[in-house]
Amino acid sequence: EIEQRFHCTFNSVLLNLYRDNNDSVAWHRDRESELGNRPVIGSVSLGQARYFDFRKVDDHNKKYSLLLNHGALLLMKGNLQETWEHRIAKSTQKMSARINLTFRLINELENE
Repeated sequence: EIEQRFHCTFNSVLLNLYRDNNDSVAWHRDRESELGNRPVIGSVSLGQARYFDFRKVDDHNKKYSLLLNHGALLLMKGNLQETWEHRIAKSTQKMSARINLTFRLINELENE
């Protein structure tokens, strides 16, 4: 359904479990070579709502946060991975578990 609605193709899903408010993922960009240039990444959140933070690569003072509630879909595409980093930060508030499903298109590597 995500592929049809947003006109994109995925062939891989990564499951991330955030057990509580202490689990996090550091600032990063999804720039692996197998994702190709300007990858489309779909992210579905299940369980506890968490803030998803963005910051500009060349100006760390430019930051935005989105609250991803249960069932939220976040679609990252275009040059976002070139110009922005993202993370899920630890929180001081007690939180229950959150599952994140990250859908990607993994390109076949040459000479395989």
